[in-house]
Amino acid sequence: MTLQLSEKLALKPLLINDAPALFRRINANRLMLATYLYWVKDVVDEVSCRRYIDERANNYLPKRQWFGVYVNGEISGVFAIKSIDDNGCAELGYWLSEHAHGHGVISRCVDYIAMHRNDFGIKALEFHCLSKNIASISIAKKAGANYVSTITDYFELDGQMQDLLVYRAELAP
Repeated sequence: MTLQLSEKLALKPLLINDAPALFRRINANRLMLATYLYWVKDVVDEVSCRRYIDERANNYLPKRQWFGVYVNGEISGVFAIKSIDDNGCAELGYWLSEHAHGHGVISRCVDYIAMHRNDFGIKALEFHCLSKNIASISIAKKAGANYVSTITDYFELDGQMQDLLVYRAELAP
C-alpha cells in the first residue's frame, strides 16, 4: 500500500527488493548517517542491506510499519512506526539522504501519521533523538512534542558519549 503524501513524496512498504537502491543511498550518505545511526557500520553491501531491511520490515511484532521514503520516485530514506505501546504511543524512526534534506520531507511524513492516527491506532507520537541531532529534535518540536526524559550515555560519537532525549506529542482525539 503506497501512501501518497504529495505529488513528489510517497511512503511505500520497505521491501527486501529495495536493497540495491537503498544500499546505494546509504553508501552515498555513509558519513552523515553514521553520525547518528548505530547500524550504518553494519550495512556494507547489498546482502547486509537486505538483512537491515529484513530485521525491520519483516519483524512480525504487532503494530510495526517500515516505509521507504520516495522523493521524486527515488528511495531517499526510511520512515517507521517502530512500535505502538498499549496506550497508543507510537515511537517513530527515520533517516533521510542528504539530497532530500531541507524540504520538510520527514515533517510531512510525521504530519501524515498524525493526521491519520486513527488508521494506525495512535494517540501519541514519541521521538528518540540523540542530544546532538538538532534536525531530529527540530522535527519532534515541530510536531508539537515536548521533552519527556533523557537516557544518559546512550551512543558514542567521536569518542564522546551522547544522551538520548525522549520527546512526546499527545494527539488530540
